Amino acid sequence: MIFKGIDISYANKGIDFKKIKAEGISFVIIRTGYRQKTDDMFKSHIENALAAGLNVGVYCYCLAKTPAEAVKEADYVIELIKPYKLTYPVCYDMEDSAINELDKKELTEIAFAFLNRIKKAGYHPALYSNPSWLEYRLDKKKLLDSFDLWLAHWTGDPDIPSKYDFGQKMWQWGADRLNGSAGALDGDLSYVDYPAIIAAENSPEPEKGFVPEKGETVLFSGGKHYASSAAAVNVGNIRTAGTAKVTLTASGAIHPYHLIGESSDVYGWVDKNAVFEKNSGEIRKSAAVVNLRSKAGTDGKILTVIPPETRVILFDETVSNEGILWQKAAYNGYSGYLNSAFIYG
Repeated sequence: MIFKGIDISYANKGIDFKKIKAEGISFVIIRTGYRQKTDDMFKSHIENALAAGLNVGVYCYCLAKTPAEAVKEADYVIELIKPYKLTYPVCYDMEDSAINELDKKELTEIAFAFLNRIKKAGYHPALYSNPSWLEYRLDKKKLLDSFDLWLAHWTGDPDIPSKYDFGQKMWQWGADRLNGSAGALDGDLSYVDYPAIIAAENSPEPEKGFVPEKGETVLFSGGKHYASSAAAVNVGNIRTAGTAKVTLTASGAIHPYHLIGESSDVYGWVDKNAVFEKNSGEIRKSAAVVNLRSKAGTDGKILTVIPPETRVILFDETVSNEGILWQKAAYNGYSGYLNSAFIYG
């Protein structure tokens, strides 16, 4: 399966992300900035893209001239993206003429320093580069043996493939014109299911070690389902939260439980962290866009953004913080806390 995406920066303003998604876009790679300067549109872009239900990754524009400077760039990016849940890679864009004076060994060491730092921080790193840099400026074998490649080579049409095959996982093919943007946007294709890959890399344990049995009715937090317990690519859209019956189990599998929905529309294999005991919580609805955070309080990391009128699991646990009542909740495979004022039903 091939996934359609775009990459954007400060140069792209006024994007209607819901319309972009309706055009078939499933992911957005957003520019963080360069050195220790944040892209002017980063915050707006990432929050609006997540609110529209798009998968998100980021890229940093490289100006580092030493590995130490590359590490500083990486650390800045890590702090910038901490509040958000990324489902696509953190990429390093190496193409600027300001670093042309450096030789292949130096540039390769810079790339390694940034990408390794990103990986150690728990994110999925990738290199963005063009064929010329890969052939003449970088040690492509050394880098591509360790990291994914996002290839920049414009053919002007996603149906006209690049003549270069470096084993790229993503490809920037040219300028795309979409309903939802006044100007052209960089168009991309992804050849792998990054959300599934990254979820597997960072899969949390199920709450309280709950292991349901075949035939048991459970609460499903909503999210993706799969055609088999080992499938890499999900089936269809996000399924709604609700009750469901466990029809099959597969111990040790990536998606160990097969569910058929009762109040949910799920019909397939799901991740273990999306399933809870039937009486552990209740299904409620969001009254507005609400962030599900890793802990009670606005300093908690944003795990995912819940759109309006979306069903979630709400648990009894509540915490008062900052004068706000935060409630334990689960949505789309994530467990965290949300502002209870935005929940009803």
